[in-house]
Amino acid sequence: MARWNLGSEKSEISSFRFFILRQIKEHQMTGLPRESPVKPLAGSNKQGERYVRPDAVAAEIEAVLEWPLPKAFALAAAGKLRPQTLVYLMRNCKPNRPTAQYDALIVAFFSRLQRAGAPMTRGMPDLDRERVDDLVKDKALKLIETGRLDIFEMSFKLGAERLYLTAKAAVRLRTRTEVSREDLIEPGSDLTGEETADSLSLAKGGSIPLAEAKAMLNQLYELLTEKERLAIFYVHQAGLTEKEAGEQMGCTDRNIRYLIKSASRKARASEESAPRQRRGKE
Repeated sequence: MARWNLGSEKSEISSFRFFILRQIKEHQMTGLPRESPVKPLAGSNKQGERYVRPDAVAAEIEAVLEWPLPKAFALAAAGKLRPQTLVYLMRNCKPNRPTAQYDALIVAFFSRLQRAGAPMTRGMPDLDRERVDDLVKDKALKLIETGRLDIFEMSFKLGAERLYLTAKAAVRLRTRTEVSREDLIEPGSDLTGEETADSLSLAKGGSIPLAEAKAMLNQLYELLTEKERLAIFYVHQAGLTEKEAGEQMGCTDRNIRYLIKSASRKARASEESAPRQRRGKE
């Protein structure tokens, strides 16, 4: 019985793929404009050009709409359809009430998103990789809630790459400025992290103690906006030009210059207030 079910499922999938290929071929042969039941994408890139699905994706979505939704949901959740088709079903075929079939679509979306981003996090420390994945999930949830998934319907790979690039930049910038007291302890030392920081403070005399300097970096990081952090990372850490950084963040090079100047002003203000804070503690 199990073998029969497996054979039946494979037969349905083969029939479905044949149906899709036939639709694509018919469309290519006729070349005639026709009204499609698939809703066009409303999003556009920074040049103002509207996102357009590849013909094969549009044909697959049209074929899916000919099938009962439970069957289409099952195929998409099982990874038998293109990820763009999965996203279309998520956005345009959401039931009024929660269902297990629709929940499976959401799970499949995040699974495919993580797989698409896996090559970009390869070689990162486990903790940083988890942070990147968490940031991507949070951003993707916001995109789902606000219906801003057009780029994923045009190119799932491109949508995933943008989310992971932004998340990696944020995590790397935070990692470069995060320093715990335990990191200041020398190997084999019996001192605690706090004692080590105090010792550094005494040894440096009137200069800024190492522990305090690193604490100031953490404090400054908290003062910056997410966009300011990304602009600094792309230009000063990744070595991109302002124009290249703007392309990564979806803004102009002028915006990048403004963000970096804004971050510099905050850094100067923080530096000027540090001596006053130290005198107050004394």
